[in-house]
Amino acid sequence: MTPTIMSIIMLAIIIAGIFLKKIPVPFLLMIVPIICALILGTNINDLSTMVINSLNNTMVSCGYMLLFGLLYFTMLQETGMFETLVEKFLSLTKGKINVYMVMVLTTILSIIGMLTATLVTGYLIVFPIMMPFYEKLKFDKKAAMIICQTALAAMCFLPWGIGISISAVFAGVDTMVLAKEVVPISLCFIPVIVLQWLYFAKRHKAQGGLMKIDLSQDMKSIETQSSESKDKPYLRPNRFWINLIVFIGSILAISVFSIPAYLVFIVSCLLTTIFNYPSPKEYQPLWAKGGQTFFNTLIMLAGISVFIGVFRETGMIDGLAELLVSIIPESLTRYMHIILLAICTIVIHYVPYQLYNSLYPIIVSVGANFGLTGAQVIAPYVTNVAFGTGSSTLTPTTHVGTGLLNIDTEEYCKLAVKVLTVSNLLVIAIGLVLGVIK
Repeated sequence: MTPTIMSIIMLAIIIAGIFLKKIPVPFLLMIVPIICALILGTNINDLSTMVINSLNNTMVSCGYMLLFGLLYFTMLQETGMFETLVEKFLSLTKGKINVYMVMVLTTILSIIGMLTATLVTGYLIVFPIMMPFYEKLKFDKKAAMIICQTALAAMCFLPWGIGISISAVFAGVDTMVLAKEVVPISLCFIPVIVLQWLYFAKRHKAQGGLMKIDLSQDMKSIETQSSESKDKPYLRPNRFWINLIVFIGSILAISVFSIPAYLVFIVSCLLTTIFNYPSPKEYQPLWAKGGQTFFNTLIMLAGISVFIGVFRETGMIDGLAELLVSIIPESLTRYMHIILLAICTIVIHYVPYQLYNSLYPIIVSVGANFGLTGAQVIAPYVTNVAFGTGSSTLTPTTHVGTGLLNIDTEEYCKLAVKVLTVSNLLVIAIGLVLGVIK
């Protein structure tokens, strides 16, 4: 059996396994490629070397960064620094709210929430705070979640994010290199976000929603609730400024001075621990919480690493890429990664998003035939695939967001897939015009 035929069989089995949900995805990604490689006649020792080398490369490129990054942001979130930032933004409104301010605040709070690089945390920060505003204005909460999801997608360039790390491993590129390619694409979201504000404001008015309200009393209630929440044992409101300085310093160290992210987060973890939780009784539960998140991510990264290592080293990826190049007209092959990106929101609405992840090595290989680097090919997927995951009932985080807003998931997804498909196409068009999408 040729590597090309085996690659098709392997992908078909993995996709079927994802649909059936009988085997955990990380183990599906590990076991199926190993069996396929053995059927191809790969020596067990050579196979072991492929797997170990791929796992080692993953840990070097993003594993250690995620270990300390997730630990750092777990502690930082517990200190209440993000909550304090949110309060300061809300205080600027002084209770005088209109529909545009609500949408802008939703976007700003989403950006703040996504600094932790997890969608769920973004939802948890945005929706409980903004819910009173949505209800008073009679603003469509489905629209609010779409606005939030778009801002979260734009923030996926953060190198300590799980999504970009997984994309980097699938594509076989360094996480920091990929992050630098994604930043210009994230900027293409700005006009799209503004257009969403205008569209939803017009839609809100047509539906008879209020355009302006006075929430002075509600603001006092929110501030009271926030004050009472400071009884939480891990909140450190009196350490806000030192935590903010460490956070800003960490971002500058990574983005401006190009210091390796894992080193930055090691220091950030140490400083945050010393300043906020010097006692082992305080920091050990938080380390355990961050460690649990990392463990779940590590299992997924291990599965991806085995899949990529076997897929690449056995020649399956090259064979499949050559087959695609021979079938698809050359004029279309050059833009295959853009075509797949353009339909990702619709496709992911019906199939698990992991299908796209499994295609990354193939489109990277095809792109290489046209002089494109792996980072250039995959960069727009890091942000834009979030349009698809954010409008699919097959994505667990979608149910978290709709649950917090108390809206029907199916109804939300019907609206979201339409709006986010258009948003996806607009980002691609802007990126192509500006030359940031190759």
